[in-house]
Amino acid sequence: MTLLAAEGYQQYRVPKESGTALVEPSLSELASVLSCPRNLLQGSGIEFCGKPLDLVRSQAREEVVGLAQAYTARYRDVPGNRWTADSCSPIVLSGHQPELFHPGVWFKNFLLSRLATHSGAIAINFLVDNDLCRSAAIRVPGKGASQSIVAQSVPFDTQRDSVPWELRLRDSADCWNRFPDAVAGSLLPTIREPLLAQLWPDATEAVRESNRIGLAIAQARHQLEGRVGLQTLEVPLSQLVSTRAFARFSIQLLGQLPRFQDVYNEQLLRYRTAHRIRSRAHPVPALEQQHGWLEAPWWVYRAEAPHRQRMWVRVLNDQLVISDRAGWQAVVEGRLDCDGAATQWLDLLADGVCLRPRALLTTMYLRLIVSDLFIHGIGGGKYDQLTDAIVQDFFGVQPPPMTVATATMRLPLGNESVQDLERTAADIRRQRERIWLTRYHADQLAESLNSDAQELAERKRNLIANIPERGEKWKWHREMTEVNRRLSEAAAAQAESAKLQIEQLLARQRQQRIVLSRDYSFCLFPLEFIVERLKDLAATS
Repeated sequence: MTLLAAEGYQQYRVPKESGTALVEPSLSELASVLSCPRNLLQGSGIEFCGKPLDLVRSQAREEVVGLAQAYTARYRDVPGNRWTADSCSPIVLSGHQPELFHPGVWFKNFLLSRLATHSGAIAINFLVDNDLCRSAAIRVPGKGASQSIVAQSVPFDTQRDSVPWELRLRDSADCWNRFPDAVAGSLLPTIREPLLAQLWPDATEAVRESNRIGLAIAQARHQLEGRVGLQTLEVPLSQLVSTRAFARFSIQLLGQLPRFQDVYNEQLLRYRTAHRIRSRAHPVPALEQQHGWLEAPWWVYRAEAPHRQRMWVRVLNDQLVISDRAGWQAVVEGRLDCDGAATQWLDLLADGVCLRPRALLTTMYLRLIVSDLFIHGIGGGKYDQLTDAIVQDFFGVQPPPMTVATATMRLPLGNESVQDLERTAADIRRQRERIWLTRYHADQLAESLNSDAQELAERKRNLIANIPERGEKWKWHREMTEVNRRLSEAAAAQAESAKLQIEQLLARQRQQRIVLSRDYSFCLFPLEFIVERLKDLAATS
């Protein structure tokens, strides 16, 4: 395992209290990792396309930094000097979908910048634009009936079928332009000056150029980060995996796909067993074999066929036959000539075929070939421990380390606390236990019932104390059943009272969860408030 988990699988917990963060390992440990970033993989003996890993990493890192600098320079100043392959600067990576995420995700960017400025690192946040855009709306807390608070869905574009972010175009300019006013009209008046007002003009200018809503949102956010002092680069994942370095990596893995698939599935089974996971979909599905085709951990899609399909491969002598088994197929000739095969892979990309890695393969490549440190959120940190096991089993090395980082920031929606929510949950459990007692052990409630019920409870205790021998229990059992029935009837009023209290408690719990949610978008917070706190957390966690 990595630095995060010397033994077994590391467990992570979301910080409960607002204004707190999780950074595991700690900042001091991360500084130590970045002070000697390349020792882990030097002299590993691994080769890609006949080239040693050190050389492959050097070339790939120069490609990635160059892409990130060029992409960022299109809309804001680029921090630092031009990076070259012989640079001693470590590279720190993180990534997320280009959406209006919650502050816990945004915190990773603040941590990226902090590490860059204090360790001389190059900090790159990549936009996971091969993931699906499932929603074009955010949840906004607003006024409900009887002074309650409701979470309303406010769209910034019309809803449509889920397609990858890189292909998700803006459908409704009117919906987009009305978004800030729609949010202001729904948002509780106690939340003043949300930073959306400063974010959306830049997003609107960016979407006019590309018409891609995810890239426009991410660009506006990154411009805002520059104005508040964050020193990071950004680049879409679709660009990172359209490089010759990733093409070579892909060709080499696909040429060894039978063995890779065996290792992948075996480590996945061990992970599920260790976590007692029964679902075949978590943390990822196993790679399948069907009719001579081997499933590979890539997605295939095109602008004219934007729904993601699994990638299937046949290794035939010197050929790689690649297909989505839904109407598209290509043949890569001469797979043993790695550079020639990589050129054919890049030609497919140039023709508009999107060959994109899935989550495990993405971080496998970026950690093994590009980064010196990778910053995950909690979800990614959990599944990437599986990536560690696959890399160690397949390549025989430990990848550069990762850290897990997130924060909890809540909007000022009321006086409810996490402890209030926990007390409500405990009260619900007690009332449910009370209902169970009225059905099966009402004698334990007899002291709060009438005298007849107390006599029945005494009769039940006598029956329990005088259980007859086997073969003579039928009369005893019949009497016990009758006593229990009459006790339950006597406690019916208590059962109804408990049901009513549960309804009231569940309503309170729903309200508390709305008030205490940590999932509201960062754009609903006042700018100075959230920036100051996230900077402090990045400096002290």
